[in-house]
Amino acid sequence: MDFLLKGLLALFWLVVIPTASGALFFKKNEPFSLAKSFLFGYLFLFSISEVLILLFMYFSRPLHELVLCYGITAGLAAAGGAIRMYRRKSSVPGDFRALRGTSVWLWAAVGFIVFQVAVAVVLAHHDADDALYVAAATTAVETDSIFRINAYTGLPYVRLPRRYILSPFPIFLAVVSQLSGGLHPAIMAHTIFPAVFLPAAYLVQDQIGKKWFSDNKTGRGVYLFCAALLIWFSAYSVYNAGNFQMVRIWQGKALLASILLPMIFYLSWAIVLKKQAEHSWLLYFMANLSACLLSSMGIILAPVMMGIFIVLGLFFVRSLKKTALGLLCCTPSLLLGASYIFIMLGRKWGIL
Repeated sequence: MDFLLKGLLALFWLVVIPTASGALFFKKNEPFSLAKSFLFGYLFLFSISEVLILLFMYFSRPLHELVLCYGITAGLAAAGGAIRMYRRKSSVPGDFRALRGTSVWLWAAVGFIVFQVAVAVVLAHHDADDALYVAAATTAVETDSIFRINAYTGLPYVRLPRRYILSPFPIFLAVVSQLSGGLHPAIMAHTIFPAVFLPAAYLVQDQIGKKWFSDNKTGRGVYLFCAALLIWFSAYSVYNAGNFQMVRIWQGKALLASILLPMIFYLSWAIVLKKQAEHSWLLYFMANLSACLLSSMGIILAPVMMGIFIVLGLFFVRSLKKTALGLLCCTPSLLLGASYIFIMLGRKWGIL
């Protein structure tokens, strides 16, 4: 019974809260979609997590204060989003009406994805990197601290780990574990996260499929089915995005590869390469900040990917305003990248 209650709390914080929060970021005349609201909500939650964790870590505050602050912020955002959903309630059933006439390929893709989620949850892979990622979250919970105790040794850090302090996704794991009734971070990572983030990865692919095949439901279904098929047979290497998605979706770098970079691709297409942006520029900014939370590679890869689309937009859309806005959306990566270089040089010269 206790585990069931914790599971329901995890469902609330990992599905209900982001879906409600995402409703805040739709443009006034933009058609509402529960799938997009869920994805937009995670861009918001990852963004506020990056900011809050860095602030609380810098001021050496305990984990329980971070949990409280995150919970209040996410709860208020979800309440605001729920109010917006209620006011636009006539548009919500559109998600369900759109299922009429759906291609058999799309249903086949959904069935295949459900099977993959079941495999990922029941046959959870135990990865060597968990010695840091899951252990860091567990250490944070047990010591009520944020990157103060070395998860490898149990001793206080002499120096904070420079590779991880700017991308503290394990602390996000610790926070949601605490909000879920104290569910152990290892259970949250290996059982709950795959059930949430694996479908999220395919929701992003579905949005891309809608772009490729806007007037072709069969093409959209075939695209999603092929994407699921390629992911399923991606174990020819341990380094590709498909393998990361299937066997360690709970790690920040896997979320970066399977969700955030494809999401940046989709948003770039819908915002930067369109004369009239289909979504809010704030989402583009939050996508960059979210990538920074997930992995130090995100600090580098996100602005590179966004920069390529900004250059393409300059040539095809020819709008200096869009170019300026795109560059502004890259500022989180640029600031954190500069901070990382400063930390590296400071360590080398004995300043830090």
